Amino acid sequence: MDGDEKIKILVVDDRPENLTALSETLDDPNCEVITALSGEQALKEVLRAEFAVILLDVQMPGLDGFETASLIRKRRKSRSIPIIFVTAINKEDQYVYKGYTLGAVDYLFKPFDIDILRSKVAVFVDLFRKNRQIKAQARLIQEGERRERARQVAEVQRRGERRYQNLADLVPQLVWIITRDLRFEYVNQRTLSYFQLDSERIAGLILEEVVHRDDLEGKKGAWREALLAGAELSVEVRLRRGRDGGFRWHLVHIQPEHDARGRVRAWLGVATDIDDQRRVAEALAAEKERLSVTLRSIGDGVITTDTDGRVVLLNRAAEKLTGWTQEEAAGRPLAEVFVVREAPYVREAVNMSGAVVTGGGPDHQAVLIGRDTREWAVATGITPIRDANGQVQGTAVVFRDVTDAQRLEEERQKASKLESVGLLAGAIAHDFNNILTAIMGNISLAKLYTSAGEQVFDRLEEAERAALWAKDLTQQLLTFSKGGAPVKRPIEIGSVVRDSAEFASRGSNILCEVSVNAQVIVEADEGQIRQVVHNLVLNAQQAMPEGGRVWVSIDEVRRTAYDGHGLVPGRYAEVVCRDEGVGISKENQARIFDPYFTTKLKGSGLGLATSYSIVRKHNGIITVESEPGQGAAFRILLPASDMRLPSLVDTVGRVRRGHGRILIMDDESFIRDVLGRLFTHFGYEVGYAKDGAEALAAYKGAVEEDRPYHVVIMDLVIPGGMGGREAVRKLLEFDPKAKVIVSSGYSNDPIMANYRHYGFCEAVSKPYRNEELRTVVQKVLAP
Repeated sequence: MDGDEKIKILVVDDRPENLTALSETLDDPNCEVITALSGEQALKEVLRAEFAVILLDVQMPGLDGFETASLIRKRRKSRSIPIIFVTAINKEDQYVYKGYTLGAVDYLFKPFDIDILRSKVAVFVDLFRKNRQIKAQARLIQEGERRERARQVAEVQRRGERRYQNLADLVPQLVWIITRDLRFEYVNQRTLSYFQLDSERIAGLILEEVVHRDDLEGKKGAWREALLAGAELSVEVRLRRGRDGGFRWHLVHIQPEHDARGRVRAWLGVATDIDDQRRVAEALAAEKERLSVTLRSIGDGVITTDTDGRVVLLNRAAEKLTGWTQEEAAGRPLAEVFVVREAPYVREAVNMSGAVVTGGGPDHQAVLIGRDTREWAVATGITPIRDANGQVQGTAVVFRDVTDAQRLEEERQKASKLESVGLLAGAIAHDFNNILTAIMGNISLAKLYTSAGEQVFDRLEEAERAALWAKDLTQQLLTFSKGGAPVKRPIEIGSVVRDSAEFASRGSNILCEVSVNAQVIVEADEGQIRQVVHNLVLNAQQAMPEGGRVWVSIDEVRRTAYDGHGLVPGRYAEVVCRDEGVGISKENQARIFDPYFTTKLKGSGLGLATSYSIVRKHNGIITVESEPGQGAAFRILLPASDMRLPSLVDTVGRVRRGHGRILIMDDESFIRDVLGRLFTHFGYEVGYAKDGAEALAAYKGAVEEDRPYHVVIMDLVIPGGMGGREAVRKLLEFDPKAKVIVSSGYSNDPIMANYRHYGFCEAVSKPYRNEELRTVVQKVLAP
């Protein structure tokens, strides 16, 4: 190359007018400006000539500036040509970082200061000229002049290095040269300031000493591989800051510097601080993830739209309620995805552009129609989404499924009504039971004056049986009132079921056939068991409106192992009620024992639910088997008992007579009278009291007279006076050995089922037959 040959400057831009302007700006007698309209043309020019500097436009069709620079750097002869990026568009930090990463010496924005551009280009032209002069002098200087020539070359190099250093000190990045073993050989001023070291102390510093250990473990291998291969390396690492020992993230680009033989002499490095950008990006990503997780996990449905009212996002709850997935709904009009009725405001807002929605909380009731036509009661609110400047960016629809809440409210209202009815039913049942007690007591007295087989005796037994059925009717009333556990007594289940089934079917258009195949004793509340049988027969009758047959059977079965219903192994009484009605669908069989569930137009939905509750309280199970059109079979299993029924006659067949004193406490005089007559006939001496206060006084007086009462029968509820609950407590304080029987027309009162807890020995529910009452008294008086 001739020493007087003009120094070439390559200017690359896809706009001819820009090339002309830059050519005129850089016009110098000693320089030749070569222009190229594309990256491809620039690469051809680089192959043909050497250039002191390349001014490279970033935004170009075909090969852009970054791609062109990358290809220039890959060619050994051209990789050291200084490149200055110029652009009018790509001014963001990410493009600046990318430019420096590709090895650019500068990155200028259009329009730029002409003098600064000329100055920067002049630096590189001068560097190129000096280098060219050195090469020329090297060829011309003879061996005898080698030392002088070497001195001049060294001086030129030193001047070039100083200029390079001055240029490097101007850039905001950390710039360094490190040896092959990664020791610092040169750093710019920014690096010295960052590490807070002087040039002497930094000379022995190893790059790996300032890199975070966690990053070093993963990056060291990559550095070693780059060293061995002589390749460039770009990596994000944390560098230690000298003044506080903290670390900041940097984008580090390292490329090799080769000697004359093409061997790697050192490594050039540039580190750009990206810590703030990274933290912002991480914070945004974390916030976005938190928002996404929150939206996906909340129970309310959320749909967001753009300003055109098209769906942008659905969370999981919205997907479930609408039936649309995020992928399916994205881009669709909100009114197509969120279909509502019975809510004019919501419907109008959904069909409007998001920019005109005024907003509102989730307090508008609507019916959401899902994609599968399912309907949901929802509370809905629609509000605009605004940016930091208050501009509407879209809408947010928030809606909550309140279907269950509405159903619960309806059930609460229904339960409240039933509770009111229950209070009335309980009072009616109490009074009715008191009346029945007098009726049944007098019937029992009348039977004592007749003999079995007489016509009068038979009529009295019919009347007594009718009174017992009236008692069962009061139990039906008490279904609606709050009650406690069953009052269990040993009963022969077969006779109870037979009487109940025949009574329930009497006067109807069905034929009820009862077969008692085994005599089984169970401990049960007779009234509640009668109610269960009555409900099952009534259910069968309603399933056969045109009439039909019902079969009821009683057997004894054995369970040898635990089953899925929780029954323990042992003996059980099995009651089966089978009809030939319309049957029950599989779907309804799963809900047939649910409260208020019914398929009948006039049904209350309480009969089978009550039966289920009663059977479970007796530690039994009730199941159903049915096929539509083939009738239904209800099966009840109740634990069998080894207890014996109490005997009412002695060994010679005569009614056992009693002896002792009995105190009867009841607020109804006709009940006191009839009970007194019965017990007097059975051989007992009877005293009376109309409330707890009189009973306590009578009991204490009898003790003082040394004629104590052996048994006290107390009515549980005394309107306006002391009832049995308070009276028994005070009586036991006076005489802990007192024997007290509780009697009440409120048969479902919790005290009746847990009478021992309150101090009573036994309990009898009104109305009762004389045999039942006499048996309880004899049991209490037994030694």
